[in-house]
Amino acid sequence: MTTVLNALLAVVVVTAGLVATSLDRRTAALLGAGGSTVGSFLTWVVAPRAWTDVAIVPWVAAVAGTVACIALWSAVRLYSGIFEPTRAPRDDDTAALATVGAET
Repeated sequence: MTTVLNALLAVVVVTAGLVATSLDRRTAALLGAGGSTVGSFLTWVVAPRAWTDVAIVPWVAAVAGTVACIALWSAVRLYSGIFEPTRAPRDDDTAALATVGAET
């Protein structure tokens, strides 16, 4: 039971640390909680004895999962518009200007 509490504490601390240092708190909470949970779970699946016997392994797994999740998120955001066609240039520069009333 203490191993599970240690892993949950690692997830909470890593997420809180990421949220405290981020400008976009909601995205940081999502990436921190998701990444650290997945990292800890995958470590438990791959090496269950090390995950339960060594107290630092869930912490390392939580940090590594969060870093991997942030890297994946950054790569997706970087390449999200790579396949979109370029915008056609506008002839006038009044795209954001709205006129009210009759024209003279």
